[in-house]
Amino acid sequence: MKANRLVSFIGLAATSLSLVHAGEFDWPQWQGPNRDAKSKETGLLQEWPEGGPTMAWKVTSVGTGYSAPAVVDGRLYGMSKIDDADEVVWARAEADGKEIWRQRIAAAEEGGMRQGIEGAGCTPSVDGDRLYVIGHGGDVVCLKTSDGSIVWRRHFIKDFGGRLPTWRFNESPLIDGDKLICTPGGTENTMVALNKMTGELIWKTHVPDEPGLLVKPAPAPAEEEAESEEEAVAEDFEPQVIVASGATWKYFDKGALPAADWTQPNYDDSAWAEGAAQLGYGDRDEATTISDASEHYPTYYFRHAFEVAELSSYKPLILRLLRDDGAVVHLNGKEVLRDNMPDGTIAHDTFARGTTPAESGFHVYELSKDKLVAGKNMLAVEVHQADAESSDVSFDLELRERVLGKDKLGAPEPDRRRGGGGGPRFGESGAAYASAIAIDHGGQRQIVQLTAKTLAGVSATDGRLLWRYDKPANRVAINCSTPIYHNGHVFGASAYNNGGGLAKLVSTSDGGIKAEEVWFSSDMENHHGGMLVIDGALYGANGGNGGGYLVCLDFETGEMLWSERERRREGVRKGSIAFADGRIYYRTEEGDVLLIEPNKEQYLERGRFTQPDRTRQPAWTHPVIANGRLYIRDQDTLYCYDITGGN
Repeated sequence: MKANRLVSFIGLAATSLSLVHAGEFDWPQWQGPNRDAKSKETGLLQEWPEGGPTMAWKVTSVGTGYSAPAVVDGRLYGMSKIDDADEVVWARAEADGKEIWRQRIAAAEEGGMRQGIEGAGCTPSVDGDRLYVIGHGGDVVCLKTSDGSIVWRRHFIKDFGGRLPTWRFNESPLIDGDKLICTPGGTENTMVALNKMTGELIWKTHVPDEPGLLVKPAPAPAEEEAESEEEAVAEDFEPQVIVASGATWKYFDKGALPAADWTQPNYDDSAWAEGAAQLGYGDRDEATTISDASEHYPTYYFRHAFEVAELSSYKPLILRLLRDDGAVVHLNGKEVLRDNMPDGTIAHDTFARGTTPAESGFHVYELSKDKLVAGKNMLAVEVHQADAESSDVSFDLELRERVLGKDKLGAPEPDRRRGGGGGPRFGESGAAYASAIAIDHGGQRQIVQLTAKTLAGVSATDGRLLWRYDKPANRVAINCSTPIYHNGHVFGASAYNNGGGLAKLVSTSDGGIKAEEVWFSSDMENHHGGMLVIDGALYGANGGNGGGYLVCLDFETGEMLWSERERRREGVRKGSIAFADGRIYYRTEEGDVLLIEPNKEQYLERGRFTQPDRTRQPAWTHPVIANGRLYIRDQDTLYCYDITGGN
């Protein structure tokens, strides 16, 4: 809500990659040696002193961006944007952070949404004497670790027909054996494998957009297409409008619940304010601006009376609802629609299930005309925020006859109200923002990736799509967290009113593989901070643009074991996660860095600190742990902390 926040990505896999020729405690790629956000180190501080561990060094002028460093053989490798013009890769000394070399790879990509435009989120993948990166605009580049000279380059869009995601490419490439695996997101080339030595194409994979499909269906015969199109042609009539968009509504914006009977037709709302829709604040597109109190209210209330003369004259009706974030609609005192709201009793302080990526679009629902009465009718709508820190609210409603073939039921296309200009739209690219993992399952090597449409398993040998599990991918293609593979199961999660699901990989009678769902829960709407599995428990942040909290779930059942949301003001807010020597390293988006002892019963904090000189940008770059050091990046500045306690 509202800064549609980009992605700084995480994930994990219980698998070994053939990637790394690095020291035992190096961090050679995205999320460490095994892409599971875990370090193998021991002997680290189990509790931090007040103020946190000792800062070993700090360097500035790194350049802006969200790329977390890779750490190999005494060097750090990362990416940055320089002077808002150039995209560069750099190498720095592990001992003191001094720059060794810097290589420009492309002009800075300016397309898409503004959030995250500061620079790439890719962590370089280091393999022997080479390193591999993916730029914001889709440049795939192989460089020499010695001096940064470019060995080869390819381009997602120019070479593979890729499509730029709304927040640009932020994937970290996967090296598996002799292959580099990446996700251009093109119409035909959703994923590709390149020869890591030359950049030549080895295989390509198409992941169909349609749910459940493993292969793209053959086109229908021309006559069947024509017949289908004819059936879809809208009726040639002007729909009767009962309540128009932009109508005048009574509204109550006092930060409290009106009287209990406020939804009833005879309720006295004469003291309520009045104004035309769109009603709200914070977006500068409102016809009527309602209260924007410093302590933002969780719920706002609206009423509109209208007359109906003859019910039988109406064709089937639709209710078009613009709401930010959730709403409950009452007609003549009875609830007729609950949109993006939890089950059970709804109170004044009940928050919506999550933020909405479609703040200026109408959600469309059928409404039976039998729910109307001849004479006076009353619509009463409560609009709920997703979080107490919301920066805006919006409401409008239209009730009219449905135009067949034109009025599509369901959610609107996510809007780009804050994006400005042209650029990619939501969901046009087959690529999302996650980074792939490699697994060995049932004697077969697989690549597992969360794309724009699904969590998919692909043969590492030839790119054949083996299985898919659609539910972890949200409907707006903003899927950021790298999937988990653990004990024959895959787990994927995303935010935007979605959640996370665990599926078991099972063999089918025809020799194939399917992902058989074990559980799915809205209690793990992991945005881009990532997740860890430790001793049968799943740790990660639950929440999207409106914020969220650290939670702990039972990995096998999905049962919520504890949630920091229960503590609200004191609770641990949404952030990114890593693990080393029996401790979770957690960085909130506000910038606090926490040391946490894993525990299924309760949250146990063993230390925290706030880096000095915090920027105003969200702290999306994930913590990195290597060789007794903790690395924290805040845009142009890189911090290194000694977490051994001098041992």
